[in-house]
Amino acid sequence: MAKITYLRDSEQDGKAQLYIDGKLLESSTFRTNIPDNVHAIQWNGSSGEIEYNDGTNNADISDISSYDFETRFATKIKAIADAEATALANRTYSQKRFLEYPSIKDQLDDIYHNGVDGWKSTIKAIKDKYPKS
Repeated sequence: MAKITYLRDSEQDGKAQLYIDGKLLESSTFRTNIPDNVHAIQWNGSSGEIEYNDGTNNADISDISSYDFETRFATKIKAIADAEATALANRTYSQKRFLEYPSIKDQLDDIYHNGVDGWKSTIKAIKDKYPKS
C-alpha cells in the first residue's frame, strides 16, 4: 500500500494537501468525509497516525481504507489530465506550435550547431505536427 500524508489545511484556502508516494495534489475535494478536528493523517503503507487540531491525543491507525485517499487521488489526477487534453484539443494550430517551438535562444543555438537547414528541420517537424487547418 502507498505512503500517504494528508494535511487538512494547505496554503490555498479551503484546500487540503494529499501526498501519495511523494506526489502532491491540493484540492477541496480532499476535505470531504474528514472530520473537522483532523489536522493530519500519516500512513506508512501498513500503519499510521491521525493528528488532531483540538487537543485530542493522536490516534494510531491500522487501516486507512475508509478515507479512500488513493481512489480520490487517482480520480483527481484523471480529471486534471482530461482537462489538459481538452484544453490542448481546443487550441488553434498556431497556439499549439507556439507552445512547442524552442525558445529563440535555443533556435539560435540550433542554427549555430546544425546550420539553417538543421534549424529548418526542427521547425518543419513542428509545423507538420500542427498543420494549418
